[in-house]
Amino acid sequence: MKNFNSTSNSSLNLSESAIREAAYYIWKNNGCPANTSLSDWNAAINQLSSMAALNSAAKKISTKTSSCKASTLVKKTPVKKAAKTTAKKKSSK
Repeated sequence: MKNFNSTSNSSLNLSESAIREAAYYIWKNNGCPANTSLSDWNAAINQLSSMAALNSAAKKISTKTSSCKASTLVKKTPVKKAAKTTAKKKSSK
C-alpha cells in the first residue's frame, strides 16, 4: 500500500476532514480492528482519489457530449394537437 504525504493530498484537493471521515468508515466496516489507522488512512486516500479521477473523467465525457445538440441525440416526433370542440358546434345540433 502506498504511503501518501500531505503534498500529494493537496494536489488532489482532498480535505483532511474528508479523508478522516472515509478512514473512519473503512475502519468501522472492517470491524474496528486495532492498529490499522495508517492503512485505513491510506485506503481512504486511495478511494477518494479514485472517486475524484472518475468524476473528472465523467466531466470530460459530459463536456464532449454536451457540445452535441439534443436534436441529434433524440429523434423528434411530431406532436398531434387535440381537436378543439366549440360550444357553437354542440348548440347547433
